[in-house]
Amino acid sequence: RYWMNLTPSDIMWNTSDTGWAKSAYGSVFAPWICGSCVFVHHMPQFKPEVIAETLSRYPITTFCTAPTAFRMLVQHDVSSYKFLSLKHCVTGGEALNPEVFEKWKIQTGLVIHEGYGQTETVCL
Repeated sequence: RYWMNLTPSDIMWNTSDTGWAKSAYGSVFAPWICGSCVFVHHMPQFKPEVIAETLSRYPITTFCTAPTAFRMLVQHDVSSYKFLSLKHCVTGGEALNPEVFEKWKIQTGLVIHEGYGQTETVCL
């Protein structure tokens, strides 16, 4: 509830492939526990323009994707899209460059919250 900022009125979109544990945590367990709706979009290949169009077309409130995807999105320049419902963005895994955080904030007005999960904490 706190990490993904989910409530029963939220719609969560996690772009993680179902072969990753992040899919279970971000697309099933967290939204399920919070009573949130899960948005599912079949995308055989990642395309920044499809992600941007989807975020602007549907009332997704919480968006989770890999740092590499955020890099691709800001390189595409999403400033011409309007994400009217989006209020919370999260990422995890590899480190996200400070430039991407800054560009995302400039292009969307939103902050990316970066964390790490069970995959990254095996050594701990």
